[in-house]
Amino acid sequence: MAKSQFKYVEMPQPLGLFAGELFARGMEYLEAFEELTKGKNEKFLHASYFLFAHSLELLLKSFLTVHGFKKTDIRSRPLRHNLPEIMRQCELKSIPNVPNLSAYVLHTFEMNRDLDFRYPSGYRLSMPRPDECALVARALIIAIEPIVSRAAIKAQLQFASETRQHRGKKIRWSD
Repeated sequence: MAKSQFKYVEMPQPLGLFAGELFARGMEYLEAFEELTKGKNEKFLHASYFLFAHSLELLLKSFLTVHGFKKTDIRSRPLRHNLPEIMRQCELKSIPNVPNLSAYVLHTFEMNRDLDFRYPSGYRLSMPRPDECALVARALIIAIEPIVSRAAIKAQLQFASETRQHRGKKIRWSD
């Protein structure tokens, strides 16, 4: 196989761009959750609630990224997949108030503390109805979307301006 003819430049991904991608991915997981739970379908509850939990995690992490948390910060301890700690950090950064969000974060984390949504553990699943979960996640999206979008647009404009000299080259994120 021939070596790639493309030239690329390595650079760290601007945090605003990463925040936008986390937000979009969080929305994607939420939409998958909503799709799987349509019509009170209970066939895929563990998989569905895993999607809900991951959606919350990514949406909250998008907010943290706007506030300067780097990729390494959000992927490692103490944050990693620790929803209560992620929420605590968001509160320290003055996340807009979303009714019931903290309660849902704590409960979801408790239900999935031992990765119970992913692996059989004998733990009895006890989560709010999917439509209730979706309402809280949608309220979170409405609350943080302007903040994350503004940061993503600003980062995109700055990135385009700073990388004009690299047109025609592939950019590879170094972080």
